[in-house]
Formats: sequence, C-alpha cells, structure tokens
Amino acid sequence: MKELMVSICCITYNHEEYIAAALDSFLMQKTNFHFEILVHDDASTDKTEDIIKAYGEKYPHIIKPIYQ
Repeated sequence: MKELMVSICCITYNHEEYIAAALDSFLMQKTNFHFEILVHDDASTDKTEDIIKAYGEKYPHIIKPIYQ
C-alpha cells in the first residue's frame, strides 16, 4: 500500500444537490501522492447519505464515509 499523504475532510448536512459535484471535484485532482477523502454526513434528512454510500462503494480505496 502506498503511504497516505493527504486526507481531504468533507463535512456535509443536507447537501443532496451538491455532494456529488464536491466528491467529483476531489476525485478529479491529479496528484503524484496517495490521498483519501473522509466524508462525514451529519445525519442528513435528504438523500445525501445515499449519494455518499454510492461513491464509497464505487471508490472504496479512496472515499471513507462517516455517518452520524
């Protein structure tokens, strides 16, 4: 496993309309080092959690969901 160099921390609450764009923008970054994306959903009541779960399943080696 590559050495982890950067952790991107994203905290969200009811951002169903924006969270996919945010995660896509993190994922599209060109780097020469290993990074992870920590996404903390603070008990959203919309579909934010579902979107985060889908990204976590698609990119399990990068996106690490945290649910409140």
